Amino acid sequence: MAIADGLKRKCFTFIWKLENARYFCEKEVCIESPVFFVEGIEKTKWKLRLFPIRTKYIGLILVEGVNKIDINFELAFIALDGTVMTSTNAMTGTFYENQNLGPYYLEATEDLFDSKSSACVTTRCRMWKSIGESSEDVQCMARTCIGVEKRSFVWNVGNFSALEPEVKYIYEIRSLKTGDQLMSVELLLTKRLHSEEVIRFGVTPNNRIVRIYTMEFFIVDTFENTVGVMKDGLLFHRAFTDESFAVFLTKQEVMEKNNACLHKGVLSFRGECTFSFGTLLEEIEGVGSNCPAIESRERDCPCFPSEGSPVLHPVQDVVADPKRALIDNLKSMINNSSLYDVKLRTSNKTHPAHKCILSARSPVFEAMFANVMREKISDCVEIEDLNDDTVSRLLLYIYSGEIEELEWVSATELYEAADKYQILILKDICSSYVKTNLCRSTACDALVLADLHQDVDLKTFVQDFILRLGKDIMNSEEWEHLMRDNIKLAAETMHLLYKK
Repeated sequence: MAIADGLKRKCFTFIWKLENARYFCEKEVCIESPVFFVEGIEKTKWKLRLFPIRTKYIGLILVEGVNKIDINFELAFIALDGTVMTSTNAMTGTFYENQNLGPYYLEATEDLFDSKSSACVTTRCRMWKSIGESSEDVQCMARTCIGVEKRSFVWNVGNFSALEPEVKYIYEIRSLKTGDQLMSVELLLTKRLHSEEVIRFGVTPNNRIVRIYTMEFFIVDTFENTVGVMKDGLLFHRAFTDESFAVFLTKQEVMEKNNACLHKGVLSFRGECTFSFGTLLEEIEGVGSNCPAIESRERDCPCFPSEGSPVLHPVQDVVADPKRALIDNLKSMINNSSLYDVKLRTSNKTHPAHKCILSARSPVFEAMFANVMREKISDCVEIEDLNDDTVSRLLLYIYSGEIEELEWVSATELYEAADKYQILILKDICSSYVKTNLCRSTACDALVLADLHQDVDLKTFVQDFILRLGKDIMNSEEWEHLMRDNIKLAAETMHLLYKK
């Protein structure tokens, strides 16, 4: 029987979506799909392999079931609209257990892994018996997700005119989810011909969970416009390799544009970066039978079912991250307000919760519910000193360990809540946000916050920041307010200036 004729026979179709594909970290090796089971072909197990360094190669490997088997198969890349972008011709192959067949080159019109528009790469494998025919068409869908975190930040460099050549000024970038340091950015001025001092940055990854990063850097003028961008525009490299790049401006050019670029001697940079942490999730999403076979590459892909197509039934043996499933289940308890046994009441709203979970995450809640207190009798905890947004963010972290995107106000309010209920990791995360977003207008507020909560680490950091900027802060309206409202704290900070 000719292979072309065999395409009309019933087959097994495996469709694999790779999400955040351009952030796949191990570009010198391959990435593998979840293992899939083909009962109709000798009850064998298989998986696909993609080779990002070559970007257009697919491999098919027999995992287990038989020592040797002959099959007909076809491999393809699928576009977002469900059409076939490119595919191999149907082929006959002899497979041996745990030996890769291929990889096979597929001529694509774009680099599938490096294209900015390619949030997802979809691969299809169709398989037929080499002798005889399967009893039904079967379709299996799977996905793999690469974990990604995006960050944006502002770095204010005080007293820019006094910066000296070859002296490094360091800015730490931390995860908003965990508070861990991810990367350090170094600013320094380097001399070139004619004694010009060029603004240059160095990038050093600091955390081994980060595998790939992208970064973009801008100089922000006093009108919030970007007037400079790093030379390469976008970095995409293997982590733990120091990188450096230069912006287009020299120090002299910035000084000549003093009114536009500098606000009381402070030069502001805005950074936008993305970090990849490797594979976050892989799972078999569903299996369906009696799916119509696709007889040509012009026809729609079965991963985008048309009206009347069979429905895929979820499978039970999902190869997913159990921690992710646990987090989703816990989040559903607060989203659906199910089985709650306590309420947190602000001045405007009541938030249902669960004593056992609050107690496990906070020693303050644990002590509260373990003792005979007014809150236990009424099953309602009054927390009128916190607003509804802060309580919602606090509960989200307690139940899932996740933090929504922070801004200055939400970060400082969440810091106060974390300190009140002694949720120390959350407090450290908020403290890291405050440190990395300090500027002339927020430094005094941060100092008062740290002093009020007796946070020696944060207080020392903020005082050092104020002393580095010197007159830029002490001549500000915010400093005048601090001297009026908290003269003791202002005097303590001024005293440090004379001790140095």
